[in-house]
This record gives sequence, structure tokens and C-alpha cells, in this order.
Amino acid sequence: MNHRVTSQEQILEQAMNLAVRDGVASVSMRKLAAACGIALGSVYNYYPNKEALITAVSEKFWNGILLDQEKLYRRGMSFTFFLEQYYSYLYGRLSRYDKSWLEEINGRAPEKAVLAMLRRVLSEDPRVDRAIWNMELSEDTFCSYVLINLLALLRAGENNCRFFLFLLEHLLYNE
Repeated sequence: MNHRVTSQEQILEQAMNLAVRDGVASVSMRKLAAACGIALGSVYNYYPNKEALITAVSEKFWNGILLDQEKLYRRGMSFTFFLEQYYSYLYGRLSRYDKSWLEEINGRAPEKAVLAMLRRVLSEDPRVDRAIWNMELSEDTFCSYVLINLLALLRAGENNCRFFLFLLEHLLYNE
């Protein structure tokens, strides 16, 4: 590298480059400082520890992926049709990276954004049999279950989620 990286934005971008190239788990404060051409203490001025750095990297990564999620949805579309498109989109985007990125969504702001999107699509699907919701199965717990399973399918490298969608259709639609 010919120039020193000194702004927080540039440091985060360099951390992203390391994470994409070598995997999230391999990012360290020391490697990042070396890649930026700055002292280790300078990295700590922006990120107090590795966990804070990884959180920032993860959120940047997932926010980039989730930026387009709204484009996949049209009001009133079937929840399962949306999921099929959404899974295909995520599979395509994530197939270029190692699977450690899938672990980095858990409990972070992007997970909440995905859950909110799933909840919105579910609530606006006119075909959903609303009688299925009760104390054991709420829309929120259902969306969490759906996300957990989508992530599991992605981790397993499944290129589609058709069987899962088949099961969901039989649960959601009383036709």
C-alpha cells in the first residue's frame, strides 16, 4: 500500500477487504493496522476491541446485501413467493464469500431488518390463513423460525429452498 489509511471509514473499508479476502474470523486488529499502514494504537482509537470492529464490519457487509431487499417485494405478494426470490438473492450474493458471514448476522441490526421485512411481507399477504396464529405460534415467532431455517439452508449450501417453501405453503394457506 502506498498511502496510509487514517479515517474511520477507510479503516472500516480496509477491514472489509481483509474479511472478504480471508474470512471474518481471520480479521485482527494487528493485521488491520498493518494493512492500513498505521500503528496498532490508531486502530484502537476507532474500535475499542476486536468485537466492536467485527460488529462494524458485519453490519457494513449485511447492510450492503440488505440494501436491495426492498426491491424484491411488491405489496400483496405471496410470502412464499417472496421467500423464494429472497433466498435466491441471498444465495447468489453469499456464494462469493465464506460461510462465516452467515454467523455474523445473529443478534445484530441486520437480523432485525430481515425479521422486520419478513414480518411486513407476511402481514401483507392476503392469502395467509390468519386462524393459524395463536399463543404458541405468533407471526413474530414464525418469522424468526423462517429466518433460522433460511440461514441453515444457506450454511448447508442448498441452492434453493423449495421443500421448505412447500411446508410453509401448507401451513400458511388454507386453500
